[in-house]
Amino acid sequence: MNNYLAFFVGCLLMLPFISCEQSEKGVKMQFSSAESLATYSWALNDMAPDLPSDWSTYNYLVLEMKASSPQRFSMGPLTAGGLLPKNIQPFPGAWIRFTIPLDYFRELPASAVDMAATYNKRRKLGQINIHTSQVGPLTGIDSLVFFMRNPVNDPTLEIRSVSLDVEDPGEALLQEGYLVDAFGQWATKDWTGKVKSSEELQAAWKAEDEQLETPLSSEVSQYGGYKSAPRQKATDFFRVDKIDGRWWFVDPEGYLFLSAGVDCMNASVRTTTEGREFIFDGLKEGEGYADYYLWNIQKRYGVGNEREWINTAVKRMHNWGLNTIANWSSREIIGSNRMPFVLSLPGLKLHEGIMGLPDVYNPQYEKDIDQSIGGMAAQYKDNPWLLGYFVGNEQPWPGQESVLCDRILALEKEAPIKGMLQSYLKANGDTPENRVDFVQETFNVFLGLVNRTLKKHDPNHLNLGMRFGGHTSNALLAITAKHFDVFSFNCYEIQPSLDFMKRIDEQTALPIIIGEYHFGVPDRGMAAGIMQVPNYDERANAYRFYNEQGYSHPSLIGAHWFQWIDQANTGRMDGENYNIGLLDITDRPYPEMVKAMQETHKRIYQVHSGELAPYDISPKATGY
Repeated sequence: MNNYLAFFVGCLLMLPFISCEQSEKGVKMQFSSAESLATYSWALNDMAPDLPSDWSTYNYLVLEMKASSPQRFSMGPLTAGGLLPKNIQPFPGAWIRFTIPLDYFRELPASAVDMAATYNKRRKLGQINIHTSQVGPLTGIDSLVFFMRNPVNDPTLEIRSVSLDVEDPGEALLQEGYLVDAFGQWATKDWTGKVKSSEELQAAWKAEDEQLETPLSSEVSQYGGYKSAPRQKATDFFRVDKIDGRWWFVDPEGYLFLSAGVDCMNASVRTTTEGREFIFDGLKEGEGYADYYLWNIQKRYGVGNEREWINTAVKRMHNWGLNTIANWSSREIIGSNRMPFVLSLPGLKLHEGIMGLPDVYNPQYEKDIDQSIGGMAAQYKDNPWLLGYFVGNEQPWPGQESVLCDRILALEKEAPIKGMLQSYLKANGDTPENRVDFVQETFNVFLGLVNRTLKKHDPNHLNLGMRFGGHTSNALLAITAKHFDVFSFNCYEIQPSLDFMKRIDEQTALPIIIGEYHFGVPDRGMAAGIMQVPNYDERANAYRFYNEQGYSHPSLIGAHWFQWIDQANTGRMDGENYNIGLLDITDRPYPEMVKAMQETHKRIYQVHSGELAPYDISPKATGY
């Protein structure tokens, strides 16, 4: 049990809980925004007298509930072994039946290729995130505990039924109407600016088109480099250079460049509809998915002219001061060769590996990645718009090396990596330290193979690193210094971590890119994302603070916002439905964010060069 949760459980045992309404129809909890941690505990005898204290023979906890807000809350049984909380996010604004698999409380998840794939669990009417290590037997249960960190706008949660089941009874909408309207907006909530008609939407698009004709600055090169800065040697491709103690990208024409980018620039926001068709208005039959964003831009440009969105996207980037098409973006906009872009290396078999670590000791592995990297390099090695390649994203094993070794040893087949681990532990002893050493050496082999293969096929472009997302030791940092041109990590905090960037400087001496960050509002049927702010003005404020504080560091040369469009309010493939876009589902920008981007992107060259102090108004931001 981590220190935070141990303290929290101690508080549960000693302190009275916030009162709430209870009636024959159930309970209603209100999470006060005045509290940083609003908590309720319900004895089973009070909430559901028929429930047993031993849940060992059951597989599902079934709740009939209504949440006023999409903000996630945590809940779990208080067992004989302690509290076992998980993060719950049911669809808001309607009575629903929501089912929670009890295995999420009993055992840790099988690790997938990255952290999101490991911990996000999609449900038909919501999402569950199981990124907590508290698991155990479901025995000795005397109560259910509900808590919410940093509630926004005093959200409520009503529960009118709690039951257990062996078989999944399925999730259901328990009232009339849709949850998603014909434009893809959340149907059970109104807000200022919500689209009510096609005519209103067409007028908004036309007004934006007129505003996008003027770029933010004319003092940039065709690649977005700063013409006002001293020009450096041009090499026809992006490179990195340290000048007067500060790192920079240098664009193909020799101009200094900082990468202000956005992930997931696509013309599509799909969400599955299978088994929940009843919650969508305007659904096209027989497709198995809804893609309201695509359907909206078809209304904007006409069916068959969807590629016109690229022209608007590029104009937006010029007008807002953005200059990089970041990770996971469409090949269409990348292939337009109108903005610098990044790529992720294909075929590294991270999905096939254990906890994202491939079997690099298999002789076939080197042959396979030579073919896959070579194929991509053949397409892009001569392209001057490419900044470079990422190697991977948020490996889940750092800090869990012993678990990774257990899973390697448990492989049924005699995989080469299993044989190497067995030999290593036999020769050196099976200790936690030796397990860490083996995993790190294997990772070193992996990075070396990838980098040598990349440079063989494409010596023109940069190795942008691994986009670390969790625990990163000094030993790991030192390994990366041997293989990367740029160190990358994803950083969901109020500002880029100064302590971590200091360690990166000390251990690698490499320039730094932040591959993901964002701030979101729990609103319009969507969760806030990983960093939460209470409103859209504060989201804009957070953008300015994060970027200017980050770019004031001499090693930071890029930051990529996650992501271009809001996620679908009914969730992507893993259930994430974050309100984190620069655009909403109707293809309209958030005006507060546009203003913030324009103000900051006018300044970041001078902030990074040390000529201007960074914006310093700290946002009202919290983690979820």
